Amino acid sequence: MKLTRLGKYMKNLIIGIGSFLLLSLLVGCQGSIESETGANGQEEVFLRIGHDSSADHPSNVALETFKENIESASEGRIKVEIFPHAQLGNAAEMMEQTRRGDLEMSLGATVHYTSIPEFQVFNSFYMFEDAPHAHRVLDGEAVQNLLNVLEPNGLTGIGFMEIGFRNFSNNSRPIETKEDVSGLRIRGYNPIQIKGWESLGVSLTSIDWAEMFTSLQQGLIDGQESATISFYDERFFEAQDYLSVTNHIYTPYLWYANKSFMESLSEDDKQLILAEASKAIEMQRDLMTQLEEETLAMLEQEGVQINEVSLEERDRMGEVMNEAIREDIISQVGAELYEEFMEQVEEERH
Repeated sequence: MKLTRLGKYMKNLIIGIGSFLLLSLLVGCQGSIESETGANGQEEVFLRIGHDSSADHPSNVALETFKENIESASEGRIKVEIFPHAQLGNAAEMMEQTRRGDLEMSLGATVHYTSIPEFQVFNSFYMFEDAPHAHRVLDGEAVQNLLNVLEPNGLTGIGFMEIGFRNFSNNSRPIETKEDVSGLRIRGYNPIQIKGWESLGVSLTSIDWAEMFTSLQQGLIDGQESATISFYDERFFEAQDYLSVTNHIYTPYLWYANKSFMESLSEDDKQLILAEASKAIEMQRDLMTQLEEETLAMLEQEGVQINEVSLEERDRMGEVMNEAIREDIISQVGAELYEEFMEQVEEERH
């Protein structure tokens, strides 16, 4: 059957439109491929990191340096985006996002990860003599088995930055011996912490963190225990006369990644990321030490009386407190992992 001029025209138009659409599809695919490859043809890597510290906190400062170094070394092929200040949720929520792959990495204080009971080992009192002692343990072999508990959750441990030590403040007297805390009223926030302090005769009451300053100011409680930086940031010094450097609990800041993301990396990219992460961890710890010293100096200027509890007295307190809570921690951590970790702690003790 012969085609009319209109029929021939429509036929050619349809063929032309089809060719155009096919060409557009191919160009679009090529553009999509090019958007996922770098200038040298290697695949681009997108790395999103969420955490709950402020933008000027040592953790975020170290992460920004990590970002600069990674992007420079990869000539921009690995792109890092950082979300500080809990922009994407709290620590537990960001762990779930990382597990799902909505984030590639996240960081948070181990105390927030109650879904992973093995991290309860860090609720032991007076475990570390000082920050260098903690660092030697956290960078050692025993910690790898602790990080391995993340794997079944779809996560891979990177390492530990730090929040630092918790210290004891009150409005009655300096704490110089374990007897000095007896009879004081402070805030209780978890069963193990409460049980430990009660073994020394401390009275604990349940108070929300947001109500702490008012409770201290009104004398509802005599004191509290927290990181030095938190003590300053919350302006507790306006309601507390004494800050005793007890260093009774050390809180690590866990850095972890989505397991599938880490496994998808080339070996070179993986080693680059791990090497720069190690540098960032060291940088953050140095910055935290500096910030701690600066904060103590500022507190002295505010009129707070600061004293450092002797190592011998801390050992006395720790012996009593850990005896009270040891079995509670072992029941959550597991005897084998607990013993292995504590052996490393003792080996690194000076």
